[in-house]
Amino acid sequence: MNARRAAALLEVLGVYVIGQYLVTLFTSTLHLQIENPLARISPQMTGDELLFASRDLFWLLFLQYAGWFVLIIPINWWHRGSGRKAYGLTRSGRPWKFLLATGIAAVALAAWPEIAVQLLDRVYDLGPTAPWRQALYDMPWLRWQFWLFTAVMSYGFVALMEELFYRGYCQRRLAEDWGDGPAICGTACLFLFAHGQYLFLNAYNVSLLASLLILAVAMGVVFAWTRSLVPSIFAHAIINVPMTLLWQVLVLAGCVVGTVLFSRRGAAVVKRVFAGTSGRWCVALAAAGGIYVIISQREGRLVYVAAIMLGLAVAFEAMQGPDRAAESASLPPQ
Repeated sequence: MNARRAAALLEVLGVYVIGQYLVTLFTSTLHLQIENPLARISPQMTGDELLFASRDLFWLLFLQYAGWFVLIIPINWWHRGSGRKAYGLTRSGRPWKFLLATGIAAVALAAWPEIAVQLLDRVYDLGPTAPWRQALYDMPWLRWQFWLFTAVMSYGFVALMEELFYRGYCQRRLAEDWGDGPAICGTACLFLFAHGQYLFLNAYNVSLLASLLILAVAMGVVFAWTRSLVPSIFAHAIINVPMTLLWQVLVLAGCVVGTVLFSRRGAAVVKRVFAGTSGRWCVALAAAGGIYVIISQREGRLVYVAAIMLGLAVAFEAMQGPDRAAESASLPPQ
């Protein structure tokens, strides 16, 4: 591993933990108390209670991502002279119709395992899930407060911010020095194991983690191919919309049809994105991302290691000098 690759990996892993620590430091310094509303979700919640929960969850998530981007933005600007294009916040010269169609194709090709798991769990109990998830399933859906809350936590705000951070920053930064394939695999595992609500050993969570890994890789491939976050944000939003049993069946049927229609083109895109990729580095970055996130959720003292990692990354980048022409990956948009 050369200095450039080391800097990229250390920067991403360092930012991941230090960004979260900055949020804790900020809230404790200002004596802010923002309770995680997911801890108080219940099927009996009133509309007003859901509104307050939506507000609290929005600020909690806003601070979480602000902690990351307060580090990411100055580092990107200093070392790479990066603007919004660096995060994939452009159409990358593509028509809107193409980008949205690409997002739909990604859903068709990669969402069916997750939907199948959800359907199977409805028919045969695969095991318990997080209490707040079950409470959401059990509460009335025919009220706008429910859809506002789920917009914040799943198909709206979170879909945008997760893609912006994981694909727009983590994957792009790793791809600059590792190439698309390893960056996709490393970011997919970073994203996957950050979802701590699924890290419980039962058939439901194991099956869901496997299906989410497929989705995460698909989102990474779409971003690497188009150099735009629009398709992955759109696909992420569709997948995260709460669905009744009937809608799950209909969407699954649509995915089957879409897989038949798009499978050949999808395979060609995957082959191109992973062309020349080292399988060893893909596995290495996937393991590094997954193990690091799991440890960070269980060991608070990792923040000191993360601070050293981020410091080393900045030092390596300073020795290389500003790289204002850096590209995000090894392949040009097509």
